[in-house]
Amino acid sequence: MARRNPILFLAADPTGTDEFALGRQARAIQEELERTEWRDRFELVTRWAPTPLDLLRELRKIKPMVVHFAGSGQQAANHRPGQGLVGDRFGGLFFRGTDGTPRFVASTALQEMFDAAGKSVRLVVLNGCFSELQAEALLLHVDCVVGTRGTVAPTSAMAYASGFFGGLGDCESVETAHKHGCAAVSLEGLHDNERPQLKVRGGVDAAKLILGAPAR
Repeated sequence: MARRNPILFLAADPTGTDEFALGRQARAIQEELERTEWRDRFELVTRWAPTPLDLLRELRKIKPMVVHFAGSGQQAANHRPGQGLVGDRFGGLFFRGTDGTPRFVASTALQEMFDAAGKSVRLVVLNGCFSELQAEALLLHVDCVVGTRGTVAPTSAMAYASGFFGGLGDCESVETAHKHGCAAVSLEGLHDNERPQLKVRGGVDAAKLILGAPAR
């Protein structure tokens, strides 16, 4: 049997997102993968309400090929929408602290974490609000990152995840899987102007990057 490639799903938003909606998103990904041709090549591993140190531990333990973050981020204080990167502040993501309160982790710390323990990761999907800048920051260590400039409704997040992972499981490239995700959003009638954006590291061709393909 071919090696199963882990997809690490992090339900990591302690800031008020409906946990039921996050659960539906995880189930949608699992059900979509089970319908695909390469269903035996991927394994969805879910972690709920992780702390920042939990993520570091899971990267070491699981060595995932894909990390899917279902939560929210925060744009940089000196960033204005539509103006790209300003200065050297890239915002960050929210996790749950050990005391149960929201814990903000800056993108520079996330970069350091992926540098230390994320060598297996080829793709990160930041399927939550205000995550475009964080996606840009993570390209230093990851081939492809998906992020969103503005807010994301739970229905849009679930539609994108279903389309994206359905494409990935049916042998499509990362670029094509992203198109499937965006098409799924449109098919649900969710014409969101702030739909996810695919960021690709220099020297990487997302149109040829097929995750889970058997080694030659």
